[in-house]
Amino acid sequence: MNLNNLHELINKYESGLSWIYGTEHFELFKWQALKTWREEWFKPADSFASFAERFTAAKRNFGLFIDNSRMHPSAGVLKLWEKEPKTVEHLFNNVLFADSQGDADVVQTNMDNFLKGYEALRKKYFAGNWSYKQDRHSASVFLALMEPEFNFVYKSMDASMMARYIEADVDIGFGQSFSLKNYYRMCYEIIAALREHDTLLEKHFNYLGNDCYVDKSLHILAFDIMYCSRTYHFYKDLVPPKPKAVKRTMRKSVLSQAELEQREAERLAQIASLERELEELESVVDDCEDISLIGVEVSSKQYGIGTVVGQEVNKIVVQFENSKNTFILDESQPMRPRFEDDETVIQAFTAYGRRQKSIANLKRQLDFLIK
Repeated sequence: MNLNNLHELINKYESGLSWIYGTEHFELFKWQALKTWREEWFKPADSFASFAERFTAAKRNFGLFIDNSRMHPSAGVLKLWEKEPKTVEHLFNNVLFADSQGDADVVQTNMDNFLKGYEALRKKYFAGNWSYKQDRHSASVFLALMEPEFNFVYKSMDASMMARYIEADVDIGFGQSFSLKNYYRMCYEIIAALREHDTLLEKHFNYLGNDCYVDKSLHILAFDIMYCSRTYHFYKDLVPPKPKAVKRTMRKSVLSQAELEQREAERLAQIASLERELEELESVVDDCEDISLIGVEVSSKQYGIGTVVGQEVNKIVVQFENSKNTFILDESQPMRPRFEDDETVIQAFTAYGRRQKSIANLKRQLDFLIK
């Protein structure tokens, strides 16, 4: 593990604490959300007339914890509860929140079963509304709110970037290969590093007011380090793991030593410039990277009504009645299928696709210069 990078990220977090926690960004809402959820959710059974009232009160300070301008999973919970209240309550109380006995593998099984059951319910009533979907991030938030001393909030892009830069000793995987147990192990490594930063911890706990949950386990703080590192570009100027350079066949040079040194200096300067540009592009936080469209109903003038059955961020596979087709989600693609909220989703994925093309181009230039 690259502890130098990890401690540097923690140092950057501490240096920016006043504006991270202050009115400019107010990331303290996570600790507020945790306290509010626990105060409301664990009230006696007769405190609320229904699950919906308890859920609404408990999520009062959620802020952007799971919802954002594109995704509204908490609103979806209430909409689905109106359709099948017993099913929604069962999925939360008896599936997602089932006793894991402190086993991360059991937590992951509960999470996957919850997402499978919830998705079936969403497709039954809101097949075209992708914004109501739950995913591993939203499920992990609920789990962390229920057991903050054991569970960790997970967000795939934040976790992946952290794992890359600190060269995590475990592979957390992605999609079907995701390992919650390995992710938790990486989080505990972050906590171990955090406990070496006494001044940060002192400042952090001083910021937690009476409306915040005092999480002495540091589980929420470990997630916030990952989230803020990506959101506020802490990775910029940090040395990323370098791919192994490919040996080149040496050719006899007719250039003088001074000319060779000048060319090498130019090459290194160009590499540094491209790496900075690449870091800036890769550090952009894009909610669409965490949007799952699988199971969402779409329409096509050519193929009719279909369902998304596969996805690689902005590339989707749609099963129609008589065919299965692959599409790129980009406004320049005239034959792509349409979503219920088409303009919102396509604008997001179009911007993502163009940024990824720029990243790929920069990587090709770097490969050429490094090899």
